[in-house]
Amino acid sequence: MHRIVLVSIMTVVISLALISCGGGTTGQETVRKASPSPVPRAPVDEAAIEGEVSGVDRGAEVYVTMQDPGGSGEYIYDPVDLNFNVGDKITLVLESETEFHTFTVEDLGIDMAVAGGAVDEVTFTFDASGTYEYICIPHKELGMRGTININ
Repeated sequence: MHRIVLVSIMTVVISLALISCGGGTTGQETVRKASPSPVPRAPVDEAAIEGEVSGVDRGAEVYVTMQDPGGSGEYIYDPVDLNFNVGDKITLVLESETEFHTFTVEDLGIDMAVAGGAVDEVTFTFDASGTYEYICIPHKELGMRGTININ
């Protein structure tokens, strides 16, 4: 009789331990990825529609998308040309639509890597006039480049 009671108690204890520890699972957890938050967009101006941004105030955000439109194999930045003034402090918000890209300006020491579907940003104060080329390192030879003009 004692043996039956002891086995019953052990069965209950083991069952409770398995339930509380998630018994019956393989030890793998399902990881749910949050949907990416929509990126706030700056107001559209006519210069941006023409692929150029000009006369931006200090501390402004400029949105640059890195694209492969419709899987076309054509790699582009939008906008292609960026125009700022000496002393402008700009936050470049970089959005990569579907693939890994970089936003690299060797002469200014900017080298940002952005994963496909991700958004990253860099803030930079332009302290010298000149024209600087920006490129996507893996897609440079496919034409993915633009210019930053500082007046």
